[in-house]
Amino acid sequence: MQTLEKIKLNDDQVEILDAGQLVSIPASWEEFEEFLLETDYRIEYHNGQIIVMGLATFIHELLVSQLIYLLKGFYVGKPIYVAGSNAGIRKDGRKGHYNGDVLVVREKPIFQGKSRSIITNPYIIIEVLSESTVNYDLGAKRRKYEQMDTVQELVFVDPFDREVIVCRRTEQANVWTETAYTVAEQLVNIDGFQVPLNEIFANVPEES
Repeated sequence: MQTLEKIKLNDDQVEILDAGQLVSIPASWEEFEEFLLETDYRIEYHNGQIIVMGLATFIHELLVSQLIYLLKGFYVGKPIYVAGSNAGIRKDGRKGHYNGDVLVVREKPIFQGKSRSIITNPYIIIEVLSESTVNYDLGAKRRKYEQMDTVQELVFVDPFDREVIVCRRTEQANVWTETAYTVAEQLVNIDGFQVPLNEIFANVPEES
């Protein structure tokens, strides 16, 4: 088995991450778990690859905090919890490890093994898109989320076009609806919570 030293980030990879891009590293699950404990970067495991995330932009973090604030207000008094990206999402044991930008859990959180930070029963997952992650988030990663039985809605927030896409599971197996909100005054519906699109982007500078 490869040692941890063989998958440490080199200078070129660090430079890529500092520019806000992704770095993928072929690795076993055991190497991922060891690297997860050692690195300061946000990392995921997808199809035999460690996906290392660069630093998020300021606007990205503003949107994440805005969404958490809005949803926490909606769920006050309900057994539903809203968390940020430091809470991991584990799919089918060793088949995948992800970090949604905003994670909503309904009723009792179910953790992976002895962890108190890795969730196995996400209810809603929100991703704020960036230039480096848009294809990954809307493609392969979205498909993995859809395969998790507890996930009822996926929300994708685009800071460039200032639109929100809400994907909702239907009663028909493997069938999801998709609604794109693009008009400022449109009411975005997330789990019955309706908020104007322009309120999600309120006080957030435009992404260049």
